[in-house]
Amino acid sequence: MADGILTVGEDVLARLAVAGPRYTSYPTAPDWSDDFGHDDARAAYERAAHDPELPLSLYVHLPFCTRLCLYCGCTVEINGRQDRADRYLDAVEREVALATEALGERRRVVQMHWGGGTPTFLSVKQLRRLHGFLSDAFELDPTGEQSIEVDPHVTSAEQVAALCDLGITRVSMGVQDFDPAVQKAVRREQTEDETFALVENCRKGGVTGINVDLMYGLPEQTEAGFGRTLERIVALRPDRLAAFGYAHVPWMKPAQKALEKYRMPSASERTRLFALALAKLGAAGYAVVGLDHFALETDPMIAALRSGTLHRNFMGYATRPAPDMVGFGMSAIGDVAGTFIQNARDTKTYEAVLAEGRLPATRGLDRSPEDELRRATILSLMCRMRVDLDELEAETGHSDLATHFATEWKDLEPYAEQGFCELGPRRLDVTHTGRLFLRHMAMVFDAYLRARRAQPPTDGAPRFSKTL
Repeated sequence: MADGILTVGEDVLARLAVAGPRYTSYPTAPDWSDDFGHDDARAAYERAAHDPELPLSLYVHLPFCTRLCLYCGCTVEINGRQDRADRYLDAVEREVALATEALGERRRVVQMHWGGGTPTFLSVKQLRRLHGFLSDAFELDPTGEQSIEVDPHVTSAEQVAALCDLGITRVSMGVQDFDPAVQKAVRREQTEDETFALVENCRKGGVTGINVDLMYGLPEQTEAGFGRTLERIVALRPDRLAAFGYAHVPWMKPAQKALEKYRMPSASERTRLFALALAKLGAAGYAVVGLDHFALETDPMIAALRSGTLHRNFMGYATRPAPDMVGFGMSAIGDVAGTFIQNARDTKTYEAVLAEGRLPATRGLDRSPEDELRRATILSLMCRMRVDLDELEAETGHSDLATHFATEWKDLEPYAEQGFCELGPRRLDVTHTGRLFLRHMAMVFDAYLRARRAQPPTDGAPRFSKTL
C-alpha cells in the first residue's frame, strides 16, 4: 500500500495540498449560523424526546491544560489551578440538568467520550463527581463504550485506577512523536517511559482498548525520527492508532506562529511520512480503517468497517454510534434530531449563560433534506469506502441520484484516473491508495464548499487546514 502512495507524483501531491475539511460533520462548522441559542437547542432536544427508546452518544469537553502544546488545534484553557475545575463542573452539571429536562425520560447511552483539553487535569474526586452526575442523569449501557483522552505526562496511577473503577473501557493518548527535537519544538516533552507505564497501568486496570495518536508534518520531523517512533509504538501494541496530519492554522491558533521558525516538512515529505506509517503499521498487523486511522484485526473498528456499521461523528470514527449525540461543556458540539448545536467557545461565557438558567448554545444548523442526502453520501465514503447510489436511494428515499450527482461524478474522474477510486456508472469504490485522499473525494460532494470557492473569504484566510 505504501508503494502505491510513493508512486504518486510530486506534482500531483502539490496540486492536492489544498485546504479542506475533515468531515466530522456535514455541513461543516463554518457553514453553521451564529443566529442560534437556547431556544433552538431546547427545541432540538424536545424533538429527540419524541422517541425515548433511541440510545444516545455523549461527549463532554474538559478544556483545562497545565501547558500549551504549540501544535494544538483544540479549544483549551491553560490553567495551573485544579480547583478551577470545580466551578466548571458546576456549570456542566447545570447544562446536563437543562438538557435532560428537555429530553424527557432517562435515556440510555451507548457511547460516552471525555475530551479536551486534558481530562486528567481533573483530580480523582472531580473525575468521580463528573461520572456520578452523568450516570444519575443517563443510563450508561454496561455493554457500551466509555472513553477518555489522557496525557501520559500528567496522568497518575491513582487516576487510572479511579477511571477503571468508574467503567472506562477505552483510553486515548497523544504521543505525536518521540523524537526529542520535535518534542522540544512543539513543547510536548513526554518520555517513552511515561507512555509505556501509563499503558501498562491501563491494561492492568482492565481497560480493553488503547488508542494512540501520532502526528506527521510537525516541525523538525524526519523520516528517520518518525520511523523510530513508529517502531516504539508497534512495541507498545495499542489496539488503535491515528496518524493525523499536523494542521498549521495560525490565523485560528496564533500560538502556532511560534513554530514557523523551524523547518516544516513539505507536502511531499508529509505524504512520505504517512506512507512510512502505512508501511510499518501494515507490517505489524494494523489495518487501515480510513482517512488516518489504523486498528488491529481484532479491534471492533475493523469488524464495523467490514459490516458497514462504522460511523463518523465529532468524536471521530465510532463503532457504537447512536442516532443523536449530545455535547456538554465549553465549545462542545452535539448532533440532535437533525440539528447541530455548538456551545460557547470560552469558559467565561459558557458558565455565565448557564448561571442564568439557559442552554449555552451559540451556533448551530437545522439540516435540510439536501444536507441530509449529502451527509449520508460523505459518511458512506468515509466509513464504507464506497458510494453506492442504489444503497443511497434505498436509505434516503431519493430517486435518480445518478442525475442528481452528475456533476460530482464527472468531478471524480480525475481521482479515478489517479487510481484513488474505481468509478462505475452508479458506484464509487475507494482503493487502498485512495484512503489517503478521502477528504479530497468527499469535498466533491460538499455543496457549501463548492459555493464558497466561488466567493473566497474577504479576510483572505483559509477556513480549513491543508489536506496533505
